[in-house]
Amino acid sequence: MNVNVRAAVLDAGRALGVPEPVTETFVRLLRPCLYLCPYDELPEELRKDARPAARAVGYPHLPEDVEVPAYVPHVVTIDCAALPAGVLDIDFPTDGHLVILAEITDQDEGFIIHLPAGTETIERRSQSKHHEAFPLYAVPGMTRPAFLRWSHVAEAADYAEEDTERARLVAKLVDEMGEIPGIRWRYDIQLGGYSRAWHNPVEQRGKVLFASIPESETFGDGCITLISGTRGQIAERRYDELDFDVES
Repeated sequence: MNVNVRAAVLDAGRALGVPEPVTETFVRLLRPCLYLCPYDELPEELRKDARPAARAVGYPHLPEDVEVPAYVPHVVTIDCAALPAGVLDIDFPTDGHLVILAEITDQDEGFIIHLPAGTETIERRSQSKHHEAFPLYAVPGMTRPAFLRWSHVAEAADYAEEDTERARLVAKLVDEMGEIPGIRWRYDIQLGGYSRAWHNPVEQRGKVLFASIPESETFGDGCITLISGTRGQIAERRYDELDFDVES
Protein backbone atom coordinates (compact mmCIF):
# COMPACT_ATOMS: atom_id res chain seq x y z
CA MET A 1 0.00 0.00 0.00
CA ASN A 2 1.33 3.41 -1.01
CA VAL A 3 1.96 5.21 2.30
CA ASN A 4 1.10 8.64 0.89
CA VAL A 5 -2.23 7.43 -0.52
CA ARG A 6 -3.15 5.67 2.73
CA ALA A 7 -2.32 8.82 4.71
CA ALA A 8 -4.34 10.98 2.31
CA VAL A 9 -7.43 8.78 2.68
CA LEU A 10 -7.10 8.72 6.47
CA ASP A 11 -6.67 12.51 6.53
CA ALA A 12 -9.82 12.90 4.41
CA GLY A 13 -11.73 10.70 6.82
CA ARG A 14 -10.52 12.64 9.86
CA ALA A 15 -11.42 15.95 8.27
CA LEU A 16 -14.96 14.68 7.75
CA GLY A 17 -15.21 13.18 11.20
CA VAL A 18 -15.56 9.60 9.93
CA PRO A 19 -14.17 7.11 12.48
CA GLU A 20 -10.77 5.77 11.50
CA PRO A 21 -11.82 2.08 11.54
CA VAL A 22 -14.51 2.93 8.95
CA THR A 23 -12.02 4.85 6.82
CA GLU A 24 -9.57 1.94 7.07
CA THR A 25 -12.12 -0.36 5.45
CA PHE A 26 -12.04 1.85 2.35
CA VAL A 27 -8.23 1.89 2.39
CA ARG A 28 -8.22 -1.91 2.34
CA LEU A 29 -10.39 -1.91 -0.77
CA LEU A 30 -7.73 -0.08 -2.80
CA ARG A 31 -5.59 -2.02 -5.27
CA PRO A 32 -2.21 -1.01 -6.72
CA CYS A 33 -1.48 -0.50 -10.41
CA LEU A 34 1.28 0.77 -12.67
CA TYR A 35 0.71 3.46 -15.26
CA LEU A 36 2.84 3.68 -18.41
CA CYS A 37 3.09 7.29 -19.49
CA PRO A 38 5.22 9.60 -21.69
CA TYR A 39 8.16 11.36 -20.03
CA ASP A 40 6.44 14.75 -19.89
CA GLU A 41 3.68 13.23 -17.73
CA LEU A 42 6.12 11.83 -15.16
CA PRO A 43 5.88 13.35 -11.66
CA GLU A 44 8.88 15.61 -11.08
CA GLU A 45 10.32 13.37 -8.37
CA LEU A 46 10.49 10.42 -10.79
CA ARG A 47 12.22 12.21 -13.66
CA LYS A 48 15.80 12.00 -12.42
CA ASP A 49 17.46 8.87 -13.81
CA ALA A 50 14.11 7.74 -15.24
CA ARG A 51 14.44 4.55 -17.27
CA PRO A 52 11.97 3.72 -20.07
CA ALA A 53 9.80 0.78 -19.11
CA ALA A 54 8.03 0.30 -22.43
CA ARG A 55 7.91 1.22 -26.12
CA ALA A 56 4.58 2.26 -27.55
CA VAL A 57 3.32 1.71 -31.12
CA GLY A 58 5.71 1.49 -34.08
CA TYR A 59 6.63 -1.95 -35.40
CA PRO A 60 6.86 -4.91 -33.03
CA HIS A 61 10.03 -6.91 -32.48
CA LEU A 62 9.16 -10.60 -32.52
CA PRO A 63 10.85 -13.94 -33.18
CA GLU A 64 10.67 -15.03 -36.82
CA ASP A 65 8.55 -18.07 -35.99
CA VAL A 66 5.83 -16.17 -34.12
CA GLU A 67 2.75 -15.78 -36.30
CA VAL A 68 0.22 -12.97 -35.76
CA PRO A 69 -2.18 -11.43 -38.30
CA ALA A 70 -0.50 -8.59 -40.20
CA TYR A 71 -3.50 -6.29 -39.74
CA VAL A 72 -3.22 -6.27 -35.92
CA PRO A 73 -0.97 -3.35 -34.91
CA HIS A 74 1.64 -3.24 -32.18
CA VAL A 75 0.37 -1.35 -29.12
CA VAL A 76 3.18 -1.65 -26.59
CA THR A 77 6.21 -3.71 -25.65
CA ILE A 78 6.91 -3.73 -21.92
CA ASP A 79 10.40 -4.21 -20.50
CA CYS A 80 9.31 -6.28 -17.51
CA ALA A 81 12.62 -5.92 -15.65
CA ALA A 82 12.28 -2.11 -15.81
CA LEU A 83 8.98 -2.07 -13.93
CA PRO A 84 9.12 -1.16 -10.21
CA ALA A 85 9.28 -4.39 -8.22
CA GLY A 86 6.69 -5.41 -5.67
CA VAL A 87 3.98 -2.94 -6.73
CA LEU A 88 1.36 -5.06 -8.48
CA ASP A 89 -0.86 -7.61 -6.74
CA ILE A 90 -1.15 -9.75 -9.88
CA ASP A 91 1.55 -12.12 -11.10
CA PHE A 92 3.15 -9.96 -13.80
CA PRO A 93 6.39 -11.15 -15.46
CA THR A 94 9.56 -9.74 -13.89
CA ASP A 95 11.91 -10.54 -16.75
CA GLY A 96 11.97 -10.39 -20.54
CA HIS A 97 9.52 -8.41 -22.64
CA LEU A 98 5.75 -8.50 -22.97
CA VAL A 99 4.45 -7.61 -26.44
CA ILE A 100 0.81 -6.54 -26.83
CA LEU A 101 -0.76 -6.30 -30.28
CA ALA A 102 -4.39 -5.22 -30.58
CA GLU A 103 -6.86 -3.16 -32.55
CA ILE A 104 -7.84 -0.80 -29.74
CA THR A 105 -10.59 1.12 -31.52
CA ASP A 106 -13.42 -1.27 -32.28
CA GLN A 107 -12.35 -4.91 -32.31
CA ASP A 108 -12.17 -7.36 -29.40
CA GLU A 109 -9.05 -9.03 -30.75
CA GLY A 110 -5.51 -9.02 -29.50
CA PHE A 111 -2.35 -10.99 -28.79
CA ILE A 112 -0.01 -11.02 -25.79
CA ILE A 113 3.41 -12.60 -26.23
CA HIS A 114 6.00 -12.97 -23.46
CA LEU A 115 9.56 -13.05 -24.72
CA PRO A 116 12.05 -14.40 -22.14
CA ALA A 117 15.25 -12.38 -21.69
CA GLY A 118 17.69 -13.02 -24.52
CA THR A 119 15.06 -14.03 -27.07
CA GLU A 120 16.20 -13.21 -30.60
CA THR A 121 13.76 -10.98 -32.49
CA ILE A 122 13.44 -9.05 -35.73
CA GLU A 123 11.49 -5.91 -36.53
CA ARG A 124 8.25 -7.05 -38.17
CA ARG A 125 7.65 -4.44 -40.85
CA SER A 126 4.90 -6.60 -42.30
CA GLN A 127 2.78 -5.66 -39.28
CA SER A 128 0.27 -2.81 -39.39
CA LYS A 129 1.78 0.43 -38.06
CA HIS A 130 -0.25 3.41 -36.88
CA HIS A 131 2.39 5.78 -35.47
CA GLU A 132 6.09 6.22 -34.77
CA ALA A 133 7.35 4.49 -31.65
CA PHE A 134 7.97 6.42 -28.43
CA PRO A 135 9.06 5.45 -24.89
CA LEU A 136 6.84 5.12 -21.85
CA TYR A 137 7.76 5.30 -18.17
CA ALA A 138 6.26 3.50 -15.16
CA VAL A 139 4.40 5.36 -12.42
CA PRO A 140 2.98 3.47 -9.40
CA GLY A 141 -0.66 4.23 -8.70
CA MET A 142 -3.62 3.10 -6.64
CA THR A 143 -7.15 2.30 -7.81
CA ARG A 144 -10.55 1.99 -6.20
CA PRO A 145 -13.51 -0.09 -7.43
CA ALA A 146 -15.17 1.52 -10.45
CA PHE A 147 -18.62 1.74 -8.88
CA LEU A 148 -17.82 1.98 -5.17
CA ARG A 149 -20.97 2.20 -3.05
CA TRP A 150 -20.46 2.85 0.64
CA SER A 151 -23.70 1.02 1.41
CA HIS A 152 -22.04 -2.19 0.16
CA VAL A 153 -19.23 -1.83 2.73
CA ALA A 154 -20.42 -3.46 5.95
CA GLU A 155 -18.53 -1.21 8.38
CA ALA A 156 -19.70 1.95 6.62
CA ALA A 157 -23.28 0.71 6.39
CA ASP A 158 -23.31 -0.10 10.12
CA TYR A 159 -21.86 3.30 11.01
CA ALA A 160 -24.32 5.26 8.84
CA GLU A 161 -27.41 3.13 9.53
CA GLU A 162 -30.51 5.34 9.69
CA ASP A 163 -28.34 8.44 10.20
CA THR A 164 -28.62 10.89 7.29
CA GLU A 165 -25.65 13.02 8.33
CA ARG A 166 -23.33 10.05 8.76
CA ALA A 167 -24.43 8.70 5.40
CA ARG A 168 -23.63 12.07 3.82
CA LEU A 169 -20.15 12.09 5.38
CA VAL A 170 -19.32 8.58 4.23
CA ALA A 171 -20.57 9.36 0.71
CA LYS A 172 -18.39 12.50 0.75
CA LEU A 173 -15.38 10.41 1.77
CA VAL A 174 -15.92 8.09 -1.20
CA ASP A 175 -16.08 11.12 -3.51
CA GLU A 176 -12.92 12.62 -2.04
CA MET A 177 -11.03 9.34 -2.42
CA GLY A 178 -11.57 9.64 -6.17
CA GLU A 179 -9.88 13.05 -6.17
CA ILE A 180 -6.69 11.99 -4.39
CA PRO A 181 -3.87 12.20 -6.99
CA GLY A 182 -2.57 8.71 -6.24
CA ILE A 183 -6.03 7.22 -6.82
CA ARG A 184 -7.41 9.45 -9.56
CA TRP A 185 -7.73 7.73 -12.93
CA ARG A 186 -5.02 8.60 -15.43
CA TYR A 187 -5.51 8.36 -19.21
CA ASP A 188 -2.45 6.16 -19.66
CA ILE A 189 -1.85 2.47 -20.16
CA GLN A 190 -2.66 0.79 -16.84
CA LEU A 191 -1.26 -2.51 -15.60
CA GLY A 192 -3.20 -4.27 -12.85
CA GLY A 193 -5.55 -2.63 -10.38
CA TYR A 194 -9.30 -2.19 -10.85
CA SER A 195 -10.73 -1.72 -14.32
CA ARG A 196 -12.18 1.70 -15.07
CA ALA A 197 -14.92 0.47 -17.36
CA TRP A 198 -17.82 2.80 -18.06
CA HIS A 199 -20.37 0.02 -18.50
CA ASN A 200 -19.11 -3.43 -17.56
CA PRO A 201 -16.16 -3.66 -15.13
CA VAL A 202 -14.30 -6.93 -15.60
CA GLU A 203 -14.61 -7.59 -11.86
CA GLN A 204 -18.35 -8.09 -12.28
CA ARG A 205 -17.49 -11.11 -14.46
CA GLY A 206 -15.15 -12.64 -11.90
CA LYS A 207 -12.04 -11.45 -13.77
CA VAL A 208 -9.14 -9.20 -12.81
CA LEU A 209 -7.59 -6.54 -14.98
CA PHE A 210 -4.30 -7.37 -16.64
CA ALA A 211 -4.00 -4.14 -18.62
CA SER A 212 -6.13 -1.32 -19.99
CA ILE A 213 -5.20 0.68 -23.06
CA PRO A 214 -6.92 3.91 -24.07
CA GLU A 215 -7.27 4.81 -27.72
CA SER A 216 -4.84 7.08 -29.61
CA GLU A 217 -1.08 7.34 -29.59
CA THR A 218 -1.21 9.85 -26.75
CA PHE A 219 -3.53 7.59 -24.75
CA GLY A 220 -6.22 10.20 -24.34
CA ASP A 221 -9.98 9.77 -24.15
CA GLY A 222 -12.09 7.70 -26.53
CA CYS A 223 -12.32 3.92 -26.59
CA ILE A 224 -10.58 1.84 -23.97
CA THR A 225 -9.46 -1.76 -24.36
CA LEU A 226 -9.65 -3.89 -21.22
CA ILE A 227 -7.51 -7.03 -21.09
CA SER A 228 -8.61 -9.37 -18.31
CA GLY A 229 -8.63 -12.93 -17.05
CA THR A 230 -8.58 -15.00 -13.90
CA ARG A 231 -5.68 -14.78 -11.49
CA GLY A 232 -4.79 -18.35 -12.46
CA GLN A 233 -4.64 -17.57 -16.18
CA ILE A 234 -2.42 -14.55 -15.48
CA ALA A 235 -0.12 -16.35 -13.05
CA GLU A 236 0.32 -19.29 -15.44
CA ARG A 237 0.87 -16.91 -18.39
CA ARG A 238 -1.99 -18.38 -20.38
CA TYR A 239 -2.24 -15.10 -22.23
CA ASP A 240 -4.02 -16.62 -25.20
CA GLU A 241 -7.01 -17.17 -22.88
CA LEU A 242 -7.32 -13.53 -21.77
CA ASP A 243 -10.27 -11.42 -22.90
CA PHE A 244 -9.96 -8.24 -24.96
CA ASP A 245 -13.00 -5.97 -24.52
CA VAL A 246 -13.38 -2.58 -26.21
CA GLU A 247 -15.55 0.00 -24.47
CA SER A 248 -16.53 3.34 -25.95
